[in-house]
Amino acid sequence: MRPRPARDLGRRGHLHKRPSRQPDSESPAVVDRTFPQAEGVPTLRTPDSLGPSGGSLDSLGPIPIGLGAATDLFCAAKAAEGASPRTVEWYRMILIRAGRRFGAARPVDAVPAAELRAWLLELRASLAPESIAGYVRGLKAFGNWCAAEELAAAGGFRGLRRPKVPRRLIAPFSDPELRSLLALADERERALALVLLDTGLRLSELASLRVGDVRPDGSLHVMGKGAKERIVPIGASARRALVRYLATRAAVVAGDPLFCGRWGPALTARGIQLAIARLGRRAAVGTRCSPHTFRHTFARGYLVNGGDVFSLQQILGHTTLDMVRRYVSLSEADLVARHRTASPADRLIGVRG
Repeated sequence: MRPRPARDLGRRGHLHKRPSRQPDSESPAVVDRTFPQAEGVPTLRTPDSLGPSGGSLDSLGPIPIGLGAATDLFCAAKAAEGASPRTVEWYRMILIRAGRRFGAARPVDAVPAAELRAWLLELRASLAPESIAGYVRGLKAFGNWCAAEELAAAGGFRGLRRPKVPRRLIAPFSDPELRSLLALADERERALALVLLDTGLRLSELASLRVGDVRPDGSLHVMGKGAKERIVPIGASARRALVRYLATRAAVVAGDPLFCGRWGPALTARGIQLAIARLGRRAAVGTRCSPHTFRHTFARGYLVNGGDVFSLQQILGHTTLDMVRRYVSLSEADLVARHRTASPADRLIGVRG
């Protein structure tokens, strides 16, 4: 075996260190995305020009997030927070439309409030004021979330102001109109109409009911907006109509939809709308025949017949009384009748109206 050559030892037996290699003029270039020379042409800078950090990319600053990427993150966060799938899809629909308008790759901070307002003005040609207000609410929620997560300042989104929405009163059904509807309804339509009239359920809540959601005491177990459960009472007339309708179906079990289509599958929200509209056309009622009209009719009738706003709020599934007031509008005849029974002057003088 050949002997290994002796190592070059320096003073005190230490190994000589090799001199460090100095960067030459051919050191690799780093792309500077902060100060572009021209559109689409990035400026090249060598590590020496980046300062004391010696080539660190920290000096380039954070890369701005695009509208499309921020939309995906926002919707994922809302789903993780427990928002309902319908709410998440509502947010996604608004933000995808914004992405198509401004570009999905455009940075969130590069969308000013002025451009957003101009876009909302364009949408007024095809959307109702209530829908425009919903868009503003969704865009502001997105901007506030981006700022809270420190993804972007999102000043344009956060700077939007909610527009004033005209308060349009939805006319409830009159008693003669309701009697006409019930007189021409089949078993399924009668059950639909009476449940809506006696509970004021939202369309989505009614469509999601299962047979097992009818409790032994006759009340309904309802899954409302925001995945909030509540118990909704139901009167004897609506219960009897439900029993008669379920008797027309074969082998009903607890997991079955409470309302089915004519050929078996669950009756969707759209199917309920169409069924109620067809019944309204047959009865030739003058009031718009929709599940939402039944909701208003329930709220108005509940108060006129002696119910209080606090229990009405719980039945309707609202978190504040402000929302309840938007549903309730007493007709002129209701106001006259209520004033006749509660008139302070008549009570003082002893005059009966």
